[in-house]
Amino acid sequence: MIKTAFFKFMPAGLAVSLLLFVSARASAQMLSAAALRGKKVLFVTGKFDPQHPSDDLLVKEHLESLGLVVTMAGDTDPLSLAAGEDLVVISSTVNARVLQSKYKNVAVPVLTWSTYDFPDMAMTGPRLHHDFEVVTPARFYARSFSLLYGYGLGVTTDIGRAVGLQPQLFGTLYLEPETVGWGRPAPGAVVITDFEGKPTEAGVFTYEKGATMYGEFVAPARRVAFYLGSDNFHLLTAAYGPAERDPKVKAWYIGKKLFDASLRWALSPPPQPSPYNPARLRDALKRAATGKKLLFVERKDAIEGEEADEHMVEHLKSVGFDVTIADQLDPDSAAHGQDLIIISATCSKYKLSNKYQNAKAPVLLLEGLYADVMGMAGRRRYTDYGEHGEPQESVDPAENYLNIVGSWNPMAAGLPAGLVKFTNERGTIKWARPAPDAITIAVLPDDAQQRAIFGYDKGAVMDRDLVAPARRVLFALDNPAFDDLTPQGLALFDAAILWAIGTAQ
Repeated sequence: MIKTAFFKFMPAGLAVSLLLFVSARASAQMLSAAALRGKKVLFVTGKFDPQHPSDDLLVKEHLESLGLVVTMAGDTDPLSLAAGEDLVVISSTVNARVLQSKYKNVAVPVLTWSTYDFPDMAMTGPRLHHDFEVVTPARFYARSFSLLYGYGLGVTTDIGRAVGLQPQLFGTLYLEPETVGWGRPAPGAVVITDFEGKPTEAGVFTYEKGATMYGEFVAPARRVAFYLGSDNFHLLTAAYGPAERDPKVKAWYIGKKLFDASLRWALSPPPQPSPYNPARLRDALKRAATGKKLLFVERKDAIEGEEADEHMVEHLKSVGFDVTIADQLDPDSAAHGQDLIIISATCSKYKLSNKYQNAKAPVLLLEGLYADVMGMAGRRRYTDYGEHGEPQESVDPAENYLNIVGSWNPMAAGLPAGLVKFTNERGTIKWARPAPDAITIAVLPDDAQQRAIFGYDKGAVMDRDLVAPARRVLFALDNPAFDDLTPQGLALFDAAILWAIGTAQ
């Protein structure tokens, strides 16, 4: 956490602004289990079917055991029942054809395991078996066993931290072939767990309030998708008695902990991002940057982008950084003692040669083609990373807009969800596809899988299960493009730097 003394002599308004900008996820602490008491929950279920018994009553009893005040509702009941509630929980016993998009726009957090309703809730796309799927023993017997094993991804998320999630396998349900649902969330989501080693088959995923969901729909409140079926809540794994004293066993049986942590996260206060205000952002950056050491890695005597690099360094010095310039061929020992490393897009991936991978300082990467080496993306060029609009490298047209999908995060600089003019003129924008533990801020307008701005918190699981030794940010800025940034583009640049040097939660 940022020390209180740092803000002691600051104007109150500016101190608040800096705290909001520097915060890892700009959110309050997740509610404790005790703080759930008295919170009101609307539990939406289908009709009782004696031929297909469900665990809905067990879920209700569990919610009440946590101190929650539960009101039951059917899938045909009016939306007005959600008024005044703190959370809506939707069971898979509902008829998705009846429920449809009833709770899509509700400004109340929603936790759901009604997989067939994911498209109507804008949590996934509409294609069955591609965007979402319900795996049942009757139709997918072998897979219903394989989905008893999940894999931890969102280890730096509030939910991940609450359960001690590790980048390893865990038991989702006790060992019986079971019905399980998964979804392929939009880039604005955060994936907590997946199945079968496929991040696109997410078992638990979330959307923060203000995150962009499918169809450019902006989440009006927090949303959580969970992997349960209608009759297996009682099979969620948990460690009891002596098992709790064995760290390995305790880390395996976390299904029930995940459910409870998801509830707590959904009910916790969402982020309150500061509105777009470049001047206030610049002041916050000056406060944070003053006295900090920055290593700027560039290609000296670059043919293209040399002047833009000079102007970038001037900008960094103007906000208070003590800047040291290193050539791409210099040894990465220059990173020792630095508070931030910026790798310019003038650098050649070939010449950088695996440098700065393990740097203990935060890294702001402008050279998107180096994302794979840094462990920030996969290794397949044109699939995991590329150059949008580069005539010889891309079939995509030149572009100068980005689509903000993570407006809730301080890296978004207070800009609202949707299109933002990034540079004045169209050009090349480099991109990469990060691992699920990344926070995606902006994507290319015509391809949401091409992520232009994203960050990993310290300790986040990057590609190939590499763990980020400090914060890592991709800010896809082509060689000469700094001089062409719009005011909004420059604000995004400043916000990315401020987040990078902030304190990991």
